[in-house]
Amino acid sequence: MMLCFHLRLFCFSTAIPSWPPYRVSRLTKLEFEINLIFESILIFGAVMLETQILIVGAGPVGQMAALMLSKHGLSSLIVDRRFERMTAPKAHAVNSRTLEICESFGLPAQSIRETGADPREAGWVRFLSRLNGTEFGHLPYERQQDDVKKYTPYPLSNIAQPDFETLLAATLEQCPDVGLLRGCECTQVSQTDDGVVSDLTQRGSSTALQVKSQYVLAADGAGSRLRTALGIALEGPEDLQHHLMIHFEADLRSLTATRPGILHFLFDPENSGVLIAYDQGKTWVLMHVFDPTTTPAESFDETTCIELVENAVGVALPDIKIRNVGPWSMCAQVAERYGDGRVFLVGDAAHRYPPTGGLGLNAGIGDVQNITWKIAAVENGWAGPALLDTYETERRPVAQINCQQSLENSGKIFKLLAALYGPDPAKTKDHFNAICATPGAFPDLAVAVEAQRPHFDSLNLQLGYRYSSSAVIDPPPLQDPSDVDISDYVPSYDTGAPLPHRWVSHDGVTRSLLSHLPCNTYSLIAGPDANAWVRAANTLDVPIACFTEGRDFADLAHEWTQLTGLPLDGALLVRPDAHIALRCDTPPADAAAFLSDKVGRLLAQTD
Repeated sequence: MMLCFHLRLFCFSTAIPSWPPYRVSRLTKLEFEINLIFESILIFGAVMLETQILIVGAGPVGQMAALMLSKHGLSSLIVDRRFERMTAPKAHAVNSRTLEICESFGLPAQSIRETGADPREAGWVRFLSRLNGTEFGHLPYERQQDDVKKYTPYPLSNIAQPDFETLLAATLEQCPDVGLLRGCECTQVSQTDDGVVSDLTQRGSSTALQVKSQYVLAADGAGSRLRTALGIALEGPEDLQHHLMIHFEADLRSLTATRPGILHFLFDPENSGVLIAYDQGKTWVLMHVFDPTTTPAESFDETTCIELVENAVGVALPDIKIRNVGPWSMCAQVAERYGDGRVFLVGDAAHRYPPTGGLGLNAGIGDVQNITWKIAAVENGWAGPALLDTYETERRPVAQINCQQSLENSGKIFKLLAALYGPDPAKTKDHFNAICATPGAFPDLAVAVEAQRPHFDSLNLQLGYRYSSSAVIDPPPLQDPSDVDISDYVPSYDTGAPLPHRWVSHDGVTRSLLSHLPCNTYSLIAGPDANAWVRAANTLDVPIACFTEGRDFADLAHEWTQLTGLPLDGALLVRPDAHIALRCDTPPADAAAFLSDKVGRLLAQTD
């Protein structure tokens, strides 16, 4: 007997008359009461759950995908092999583009900033012997101050990943069409012409169930089991370096009071690593480089970890608490394909970057923003299935650029190591001690520190990436990863680029133009005299929100033509992900036919 649960509006309903519908508690802690489901399996046998999209992985990327799908009017079920959310801080940088995306989907950027680290504490990267030792130099960590607001309404924020997930969970509580099953592993997917059937197993038992969905998003991390099951290989080097993550609690404010920072690169030859200050009064992580062939990860017990931390800090820490310890391997890899049929890889399942750059979480959120609106367009009937092919076409080149830059960032750190350790391995300690005694006497050191600056100033990488696919009219040529200037962001109104932020006024309220755009439809940004384009947009079956400069908002700089390069009767067609799809010049006689043809091409519509 197959018992079928239809996942809708946070309910499991059953066709068994004697059973009441199973009301599943809201996502207060993002956990379902899954015992009801597995108990029913014991009684009735096989169980089939149904949802529109199955999301494998309940990390921030998987949860964000669920939030986006909900805003697009689609139901989703998240499954995760872990019984509880991870508590290790992990990612910390939520960049400006990601904050713009969060804001558009109802996760307030201001809440993220207020919950995260104070920019006055997290605004620096320091290069040191030990935390209390010699400083070799320091650099600003990204652009966290208000002067960046001419490019984006939201400066980068530093927030520990668990805190970010807590805010995300609170937002998901308001989404009645999102569910989560913990302690379930997705072991296999089988595709049909009209959907996907996924096999799930309850961890720790042989109990199994199935989920029928239209699509599957594999957000199951760097070691993605789904990616492996689909036979999708990774391209690029792996195991570049092995690290031990030591998450500990200690109040180190007395050591950082005059030298605050989010990242502290430590170069003592006997104990090099990176200290990450998620909260300088409590939450820290030491990334310690180790060789698993000589010192297996299992050998790092609590006593050893405390020793490593105290050596890195430079003082004894009687009140230290070790919270999490785990090994990880640095890779620079991108999946050869971003999906198979109705199954799509997102986040770390699609790309594994070195941590130098803070790009992983942010790239993952960019992935799901891209694929979710396209799935919604197909499911809602205003796009053809071929639109989904543009997910890989658009996002994979972005991942390749990010991967290349992360790898280059790592290489620059090794050049700084070379300057500190000298050319003779036999005299490394002597050379290092001489620099510690008089760092100003070594001009090569200052040059090596300055060379790190682009690593920590990546505004163009955050805001300037462009898409080139059939979902853009007259797309730009693909960028060579080696040609990208990661710092110098120049706002662009070309097709494929994200619509640039600018301050506009409406009813006496000043806010970003981006905040006017809906996250689930196209938008037409029309010039002051572009009524013909607005009328044309309103004739189409595709939902398009229209905004006219001078009526729906006023550009504070009054620079429509200068900024966009379009006449006053021109317009910009912007996709739901805020990328420019089409530039509309002076309208032709039949603007409606022109726009209908272009939109049909953009959305892979068929007759």
